[in-house]
Amino acid sequence: MKTSLILLLLAVGVCEILSQSKPVAIKCGTLIDVTEGKAVSGAVIVVEGNIITAVGKGVSVPEGAEVIDLSAATVLPGLFDLHCHFLGNDGGRGSAADNALGGVRNAEIVLRSGFTSIRDPGGGSPNYANASVRDAINRGSFPGPRIQVAGRYLSITGGHGDYNNVAPEYEQVGDNIVNGVEEMRHAVRRDAKFGCEWIKLYVTGGFFSAGDDPTQQHFSDEEILMAVQESARLGKNVSAHAHGAVGIKAAVKSGVRTIEHATFIDDEGIKLAKEHGTFIVPTMRTIELLAQEPPANASEGRKKAYRLSKKHFSEMMENIGKAIKRGVKIAFGSDMVTEPHGHAAQEFRLHVMAGQSPMEAIRSATIVSAEALNVSEQTGSIEAGKLADIIAVTGNPLDDITVLERVGFVMKDGKVYKNEITQGGK
Repeated sequence: MKTSLILLLLAVGVCEILSQSKPVAIKCGTLIDVTEGKAVSGAVIVVEGNIITAVGKGVSVPEGAEVIDLSAATVLPGLFDLHCHFLGNDGGRGSAADNALGGVRNAEIVLRSGFTSIRDPGGGSPNYANASVRDAINRGSFPGPRIQVAGRYLSITGGHGDYNNVAPEYEQVGDNIVNGVEEMRHAVRRDAKFGCEWIKLYVTGGFFSAGDDPTQQHFSDEEILMAVQESARLGKNVSAHAHGAVGIKAAVKSGVRTIEHATFIDDEGIKLAKEHGTFIVPTMRTIELLAQEPPANASEGRKKAYRLSKKHFSEMMENIGKAIKRGVKIAFGSDMVTEPHGHAAQEFRLHVMAGQSPMEAIRSATIVSAEALNVSEQTGSIEAGKLADIIAVTGNPLDDITVLERVGFVMKDGKVYKNEITQGGK
């Protein structure tokens, strides 16, 4: 009896050993160290399971390790997109099922383009489809990036999130319309109930909505403050869509964590954002795209977006440039709903045009965005003890930032999802 028990225990132990995955060693041509802000030649990254256990120039390849040869490539941390509406190119206006199915498809495309972490900043999808896709990815049902979500875009009546181009008899009031402090309290609690990490406020009007003015502050100071206070009490964060200078300043003073777009941010707003440690997520590429002339049959919202984007694109770039120069925390977000997914890295070129160095632009999409999402202890840089979210490109993004638009290798959580890098340069 004792002998049988011992043999059984030994067999179980052998099975456990055999089931353990062997370590993976990644040989890097150039490693971008976003923590130190430097490039390192000839580094090796050791991954065990889903964790980076060692990284550096003098690190040895463990005996028996699987070797991934990226010595012909530049290796970076997985990228972040903090403004990724991934549910579908229809802007999330289909059914919850339609949006979830589109989201599953788009999530894999986003991951394979090098973005291993994203935030969906809310949308019109019913029944929190973005959270459902997030949960399915976390369960391992589908491939996709790490996802944090806001539920609904909260808007005042007549604001950026309302339907303003219909006659009164056809008016429909959605559950995202919030008027007054107590309605705001309830809206925050509802989004928290359904698993949202973020609360999204339309603090000003927008570019792509008929009948409202992006320079106007919409929610009152009291409503914004309620959103921030109730979110903090429930362990959530607040993201504020804010184009206009007045709304930006009100949102920053109230304690929101991120400002989306920040098109007309002024000197006072920049100073406040710096003092409060507020993150700016500029989304410049979308404004550049919207400045392209639309077809004659375009919607009134699209025509409005064209007029405003064409008129204010250069002004926006100048304002974001001032924020960069004065040390405001610039995170990375694409707002890519205006063309097929997988092109978020086009935003990098505009970060550099606005005044960031290529290294600063890369940091904005890695360690800075990780800080904005409160996950910098787990990811955002390639360091021992962090999750193995790693990408690689052929070429050097410090010389040409656009090579990040062509990611050839993607590892998330220690699993390789894409490897199109030629080994050893052969």
